[in-house]
Amino acid sequence: MEKYKLSILCGAMVLTACGGGNGGNNNSTEVKPEPIPTPTCTNTQYLEGNICKDKVAQTITGLTLPNSINVDQTVSLSAQSSAGLVLTYTSKTVDHCRITGDLGQQKVEMFSVGVCTIEANQAGNGKTLAALPVSASSTILPVLTTTGITLCGTNDKNNLVCNASNLGELLGLGQDAEVQAGKKMTYSLIKHNNDECIKDQITGLVWEQKTADAKLRDSNWRYSWFNANTQTNGGNAGSQASSTTCGSTLTSCNTTAYIEALNKANYCGYSDWRLPTRSELINLTDYSSNQPSLNPIFTNTTVVDRYWSSTTSAKQSTQAWMSDFKDGAASPAFKDYMGHIRAVRASQ
Repeated sequence: MEKYKLSILCGAMVLTACGGGNGGNNNSTEVKPEPIPTPTCTNTQYLEGNICKDKVAQTITGLTLPNSINVDQTVSLSAQSSAGLVLTYTSKTVDHCRITGDLGQQKVEMFSVGVCTIEANQAGNGKTLAALPVSASSTILPVLTTTGITLCGTNDKNNLVCNASNLGELLGLGQDAEVQAGKKMTYSLIKHNNDECIKDQITGLVWEQKTADAKLRDSNWRYSWFNANTQTNGGNAGSQASSTTCGSTLTSCNTTAYIEALNKANYCGYSDWRLPTRSELINLTDYSSNQPSLNPIFTNTTVVDRYWSSTTSAKQSTQAWMSDFKDGAASPAFKDYMGHIRAVRASQ
């Protein structure tokens, strides 16, 4: 009996010591771990697994353009990112070339004479840095037109059909009428307010249309060659003339004064008119006709005197090149000579 009393007493003591049963109070508190703070990454890093990792650098390679290319040509753009990301291209010279095609299959289209500059970019993504932009440039050249000559000649005869019967052993020597190199001359008339000008659909150049109204653009007015810019005058500024040979439309009848007046007047909606180069002026000549040797879309063309180009003679800095639309001949003349002007501008 005493043995059972002792067991009960011990059991009671154990329950009391352990707080057994529902009668005891549990004052313990659960301890939660401190949260790990999210790190702040720099703009050259990204967050992964609560760790800031450095973004991968990338470079652009393979952006190339030919040194020179003709108007109306296109070039596929195939530069690459070292990260394998798709590039975007931008034309930095929108007056001369533009980007066409879908992303990843883009091309650059050359549409006017000048310099085309293209820039390649890659903006990066969440794990890749933006690439440094890369650029490339190309000089856009005019497309040569045909000369207009459609007949051949021999040692003693001209204006012959180009066949073996007429030419004999001379057939195949590459006369203009045989080769027909270049593209056929094609022009369109542009009208702006009360002005008219002419676009060469082959070269993209826009030419002045002369008038017969005794105003600024009258075809009878004549000018000396003058250019004070030492970077472009070939070493000789030329001559400033009086106002008498251009109907007093200018205080001095010279090429610079005329171009400035044309641009100030915003002729045909443009203010970037200039003298044509020698090659541009010669390329305008249509040798299939004479007096004038010019497409009939050009009205009021005088054939009494020659027309100025911007090109100084390489042999004599006091002379500049001129073209005669009476028969298509080109030759230099002294800069104080009084000649005609047909201004030009690059198309947009």
